[in-house]
Amino acid sequence: MVRGEEEREAGGRDTKRRRKAADSDAAKKSVGGGEGEARTPTKEKAVGDTFQASLEHEAAEARGRTEEEDQQLVAAIVAHVRTAMKEILKLKAERPDQWAAEVEERKAQVLMLGLSLRRLGRVQKVRVRDARERTAEARLGVDGVTLQLQNLLYEVAHLKKEVRRCLDFQSADQEFDLVPVDQFYKEAPEDVSRPSETADNPHKQRLARLQWELVQRRDQTQLFDKLTEEKEAVSEAIAEQERKLASLAPRINTILEATRPLQAALDLPLDARREQQRVVQLLPCPLYTLWVQVSAYGEAFDASIAVEVLGDAEAARKLITREDEPRRPDVCSESDNDQDPPEENLSRKKRSQRPPRGDAEELDDTVRQTLSLHPLCVRVTVPSRDGNSVAVAFHYMQALRVITAKCSVHLAQEPRPALTDVIGGDSLLRCLVPGDDGAASPNPANHFTLTHAGITLADHLATTGRPYRWAQHLGGLTFSSHQQQQQPGAAAEDSQELAASSPAASVPSQGGEEPSVWQESAQQVPSTIQAIRRRLQARLALHTQLVTLETATSTSSIALPAALLRQHFPGKVCSELRSWRPLTWECYQECPATRPLCEAGLVTPQHLLFLAVFERRQVALEARVAVAPDHPSTAPLVALALRWEGLHHPASLPQLRQMEREVNVHWEELAASRADRLHLLPLLLYRLAVCLDVLTEAASAQADPDGPGTGTGSHFHKEKIFFRPARGPDRAFPFKYHPKLGVFSQR
Repeated sequence: MVRGEEEREAGGRDTKRRRKAADSDAAKKSVGGGEGEARTPTKEKAVGDTFQASLEHEAAEARGRTEEEDQQLVAAIVAHVRTAMKEILKLKAERPDQWAAEVEERKAQVLMLGLSLRRLGRVQKVRVRDARERTAEARLGVDGVTLQLQNLLYEVAHLKKEVRRCLDFQSADQEFDLVPVDQFYKEAPEDVSRPSETADNPHKQRLARLQWELVQRRDQTQLFDKLTEEKEAVSEAIAEQERKLASLAPRINTILEATRPLQAALDLPLDARREQQRVVQLLPCPLYTLWVQVSAYGEAFDASIAVEVLGDAEAARKLITREDEPRRPDVCSESDNDQDPPEENLSRKKRSQRPPRGDAEELDDTVRQTLSLHPLCVRVTVPSRDGNSVAVAFHYMQALRVITAKCSVHLAQEPRPALTDVIGGDSLLRCLVPGDDGAASPNPANHFTLTHAGITLADHLATTGRPYRWAQHLGGLTFSSHQQQQQPGAAAEDSQELAASSPAASVPSQGGEEPSVWQESAQQVPSTIQAIRRRLQARLALHTQLVTLETATSTSSIALPAALLRQHFPGKVCSELRSWRPLTWECYQECPATRPLCEAGLVTPQHLLFLAVFERRQVALEARVAVAPDHPSTAPLVALALRWEGLHHPASLPQLRQMEREVNVHWEELAASRADRLHLLPLLLYRLAVCLDVLTEAASAQADPDGPGTGTGSHFHKEKIFFRPARGPDRAFPFKYHPKLGVFSQR
């Protein structure tokens, strides 16, 4: 196409050049005088006719010959030009006679051949112009036909759309849920149903059913209007009654104010109970279950138990309101999401303008949200007979969905301080159920929640309280149905009684249904209250004993009832208690005598650890005592080490191992009743002192050259009555005391 445009421009330039040449010749001829002026128009007309004739001739040549023929002519002319040029070159090189004239002749031939090439070029341009004109005419025709085709296709599509719309048309009556045909002929009057006309004509039947539907809807509309009027009348009557009741409220409040002195005189806290009843409705379900069960138990069996609901009631109301707010549906259009109210947009802008918070602040928010407590808590106060009481505040962790307990002890008299706090609120309720120290959540799902948030629950127990398992059962929360719940504070003689009240031992109701949550909670309340009271009594006794032992300098300083001393021990004890001090878990583990107990899991970091030192002249007995958290239900464990002419441990001295067995295994001989168990620790210490007397005297009487007591000044006179100092292959010493006979013997 570009080549054709160039050829057309070249042809136009040649035509203009010829016209200028013709005009210049005419002007020259017109300069010559009058005769030339008289002949100028005729010559100009002759030039114009010649040019037009030339154009027509070229057009005729373009029509008379084909392009292939012109190409052959061009090839022939080019060959002649080459031949002439070669002859000219040869003549100039050889220079024969009259070579210049021949060269000029050859030049003239070449020029004529060039004119022939130009003429063929003009013919080709004419041919191209004619082809373009024909193409344009054909294109106009094709464009017209194409436009007609598009118009027809659009009309066809429009007709198809109209046909489809007509086929898909659904009348409004098709959406109506009309009564069935049988019911229509049964209920509609004959002037509407016209069975003779509509039974065989579906269209008329449809019209009749629609007419019957219209009649029914008109009747229902009238009934609706009538009922609406009645409803408005009833609403007005209710509003009138509400106005009357509202006017009674001030009068009732005045009457209640007047009765307050009478309530105070009769000790009837009606106002406090009424306020508690209003606040109780705001408790979460587990705390509400706990409040109901403990309150019911107190009203039925023990009126001294006080149950209170404490906390921010207004915050609890806001929390309930926020939980009850309808959530935005998940399926909504993006346009609805984009059309936020101006206040929300403003708040978003403010939030976007806030500086980004650090990782520490985000972590604090995560910890605060995960460990958040409900604004309300239930405090249960369990008093004892001597005026002391334990107050347990039960909280509910909203994110973890467990109940936690915070304990505080209120004593009638301020106790003497001790090095080991055994009546503190944080340690009083530990292991109320064996193995339940409240350091981990009983909800298995909380492990993943806390791990994902990077929170260690044991680091926040002072704020949240301890999630004891027995607290979950009081609130009706059960996280593993197959796990048998161990009862709190179950001593040996109470195992049968408490096992009967456990959820695992309860008999299913009729029909094979499991006991309800309320029944399980109710079964736990009596045993838990009893266990808390026993724990307080035991810890107060243990505190008194520890205070006495910390200041003791002799065995006679061990506080024991005189009846127990006469019943279980001889009248004279030579060994003296020199010191009593608490131990850390690391120091306790370092002793070789305690390692078997730690490895067997008999002693854990939850135990209270102490070191007692007994002396008899140059003999020193070190007793490492581990007091269990549920003392005295579980007896203390004693590990011994003897310093007598060297350091001896139970592994190297069989008699020392026998002394350990006498204290750790046969302790039930000392505490046969529950009251005696409260003195179990001083009884064991007193027995240790007696056993040290027997050990030193029996070793001196035996005079074993390989055993202790063979050195100078280490002989002890026999003051205890025993018949044989040693017996059997293990040379057992007579550690067993017979109080009726006053003698010692081997077991």
